[in-house]
Amino acid sequence: MAVTLPSRPRAVPALVCDPGAVQDTATRLLAASAQVDDLGDFAGGRARVGDWAGPASEAYHAEVAPTGEQADAMSLALRAVARRVDDHADALTALLTRRGDLDDRRQHLAQQVAWCEREAAKPLTPAQQDELQEDCRRVQGAVDVHGTDVATWVTDLETEEREMKEAFTRVLDLDAVDRLYGGVEDPADAALDRKPGAGASPAEVNAWWESLSPEEQQAVMAAAPGAIGNLDGIPAGARHEANSIALERDLADWRHAEEAGVITDDERDWLANAEAAQRAIEEIEGRVDPVTGDPIQAQLYLYDPAAFDGDGAVAVSAGDLDTADNVAVVTPGLGTDGQSAPYQADRAATLYESSRYLGPDETNATLFWIGYDAPDNVPWEMEGFDAAGVATEGAAEAGGARLADTVDGLRASRDGDPAHLTAIGHSYGSTTTGLAAQQHGLDVDDVVFVGSPGVGGDTDHASDLGIDPDHVWAGANSRDTVTWLGNHGWVHGETLAGAGLGDDPTEDDFGAQRFQAEDPSRGDGRSFDQHSLYFEHGTESLANISEVVNGDYGDVTHADHRHDPFLGDPEDPEDDADVQTPRTQPVG
Repeated sequence: MAVTLPSRPRAVPALVCDPGAVQDTATRLLAASAQVDDLGDFAGGRARVGDWAGPASEAYHAEVAPTGEQADAMSLALRAVARRVDDHADALTALLTRRGDLDDRRQHLAQQVAWCEREAAKPLTPAQQDELQEDCRRVQGAVDVHGTDVATWVTDLETEEREMKEAFTRVLDLDAVDRLYGGVEDPADAALDRKPGAGASPAEVNAWWESLSPEEQQAVMAAAPGAIGNLDGIPAGARHEANSIALERDLADWRHAEEAGVITDDERDWLANAEAAQRAIEEIEGRVDPVTGDPIQAQLYLYDPAAFDGDGAVAVSAGDLDTADNVAVVTPGLGTDGQSAPYQADRAATLYESSRYLGPDETNATLFWIGYDAPDNVPWEMEGFDAAGVATEGAAEAGGARLADTVDGLRASRDGDPAHLTAIGHSYGSTTTGLAAQQHGLDVDDVVFVGSPGVGGDTDHASDLGIDPDHVWAGANSRDTVTWLGNHGWVHGETLAGAGLGDDPTEDDFGAQRFQAEDPSRGDGRSFDQHSLYFEHGTESLANISEVVNGDYGDVTHADHRHDPFLGDPEDPEDDADVQTPRTQPVG
């Protein structure tokens, strides 16, 4: 008796697609929707000349009104297509996952079929033939189920592609757009009418946002991305989407103006800041998680290219701020403005990589925050006088208030799911962070000062920061010139008449926990070059900052504090210390 062998499992058709690129298309469509929505607002508002009367005025307004109505309808149409494209990206991701599972099953079944074929070629007794025939029936049953699942997958793929095509086909011309969306009320209008006014707390903002339907949230992001993109209390994912729409819109507008030769000097600066924000996102997304090997997720948390007289405000996260177990907010200092975003993104990604490598069982997000008007010309490069502000606390005081609001927003947007949150201040950013804590009650679990020229004139001890001194950390490279600019010992002349930035947080009298932060490249004398090395892989400082960020305090390597011998210059025990080179990323 011959054994009936099972058939070969059906091959799974190839699916070549890039859901990320599809998602980017959705963002660009929303940016286009925002541009067209702006046109509608213009036609209905600023384009109307209220004090102009007569036949010419009536003719002009009669001509403008339909343009505004068409723009409003087109904005809604683009928004609807963008939502469908966004869903298409999710559907493609799911289809790719299903295809991978189906192909794995096919390979496993092919091995079973091959085994049946090999067994059937052997001389078998009747009993062995019966046993093999039963195995073949079982395998054939699994092959049939697999074939059905492949057919279902193909049908789902074809349905998705057809519906995606139909979404575009429905709005191919203005008549179709007007028929579907002409006169339709924009759901963003009612949602924005309920938005809390200026001065509302992040908790109030978050409650408003959560009260909106998904359609209203999407409408607000498309119609008025600036209304929520930089609003504390809005979840990071929504801020990222809104700011991405604004960024795409700005890049398109200002690049077009540049190509047309009509760009203004201000717009040229804003375009440079926008392009720097885009490169910062690309810098982070071009790196991979050392644990999973997946690309690191970037979130555009703050985007205002015209802020601070054109210096720009921007904050981008490496990792998901809405879900990460450990969140770090890095406030930079000297030499920082919007165009330095790619450099700060590199630091944020490096800290993310190190934190994940040293604490692989928890998730992380590292946000670089250029949300204040930091002195952006460094004195040793002789590029201007803006850096003269680094000698006083004015910019840091204003920045401290903004930083505290940012942290409150991060807390409010994760109500009931708090992260372990660490504020890290580098250089003049440590002064900003210190003032945020001392003056505004910075709601963080840990504070880290690195490369600090002083943490604020009214802060004499770590306990003045409103945080348990055991959770106030300080690192200073003994060769870093900037760290010797703060107050030392009992003489506090540096804050006289508003000059100076307060105490060195690595001194014994300050009461913070000092960690090792030397760099292997240090020479014999002090140097400004050492000031920028605290976030480099393989350094004492990066490893220790990462351990604090992860809450693994027992793994921090402490350093003895600087101290004042009463007579003579302050002394640093780290001057003669052996420099360690801890591993902060996978080998290779």
